[in-house]
Formats: sequence, C-alpha cells, structure tokens
Amino acid sequence: MTNEFQKPFAPPPAIFGVTLLVGLGIDLIFPLPVMPLVFQLGSGMIAVTTGVLVICSSMKSIHRAGTTYNPYSASTALVTSGIYQYTRNPGYLGLAVIQFGLALIIDSLWIAISTVVAVFVIDQFVIKLEEEKLGRTFGQQYQDYLAQVRRWI
Repeated sequence: MTNEFQKPFAPPPAIFGVTLLVGLGIDLIFPLPVMPLVFQLGSGMIAVTTGVLVICSSMKSIHRAGTTYNPYSASTALVTSGIYQYTRNPGYLGLAVIQFGLALIIDSLWIAISTVVAVFVIDQFVIKLEEEKLGRTFGQQYQDYLAQVRRWI
C-alpha cells in the first residue's frame, strides 16, 4: 500500500457548503418559488432524513472495517459491505440528498441547481482522485469493486 496520493483541493463537505451558500444567496436576490408548502416540508424532511441515514450507514461500515472516513488519509481497508455494496460514495450521496432536501424545504430552485454543481465538482475533482488512490492501494480488488458497484446510485 502507498500513502502517496493527490489530495482534493477542498474538503467535500466544504464544497457542498459553499455551493449551498451560493444557491441561498442567489435565492435571496432572485427567488423562484415552485412548490406548495405542504410538499416542500414533507418531501424535504424525507430527503434530509434519508441523506443523514445514508451518511450514518457509511460511517458505520467504515468504522467496522477499521479504516478512515477522511479523504485526506490513506485507506487501510477496502469497504464493500453495508451501503458500499450499493454505492461507492454514500457519504457524498448523503450530502447531496441533504442539500437537495434543504432546497425542497426552502423551496429554492437555486439551491437545487447548486446541488447539481456540487455533485459535478465532487465527481470530477474529488472522487476521481480517490479512485486513483484506491486503485493504486487495492489493485485488482478495487477494479473488481468498480465493475460491480456504481459511483453514485
């Protein structure tokens, strides 16, 4: 295993946070309400709760495997069980679902759009680096995992 790898330019939660704030800022200047209140709150709370549960499940799987959740640290185990058998990036998926849920609750098309931007940035500038790192660290085992499980859902 090697500890040498290129690190993401920013912590993934910060990427989601910045895009959320940008979306909120645009929404304050140019609001575009699109949903009735009942739909906003109900669907938004379901999405936020789902995102939190996905993140908690991923953290539990990581903890059980005895490796780190920190994308800046070297992984000591390849986690392929629990929620990782359905998505390779449940933490990022959970953050995206939470942010989209907040867009629903606030009724903000701009925050929904900012979620798409965050997912694109994470996909292109964070996950790709992590995949290179994991590929070098776990070799064929990781390549087999890539062939079996989708990046997002």
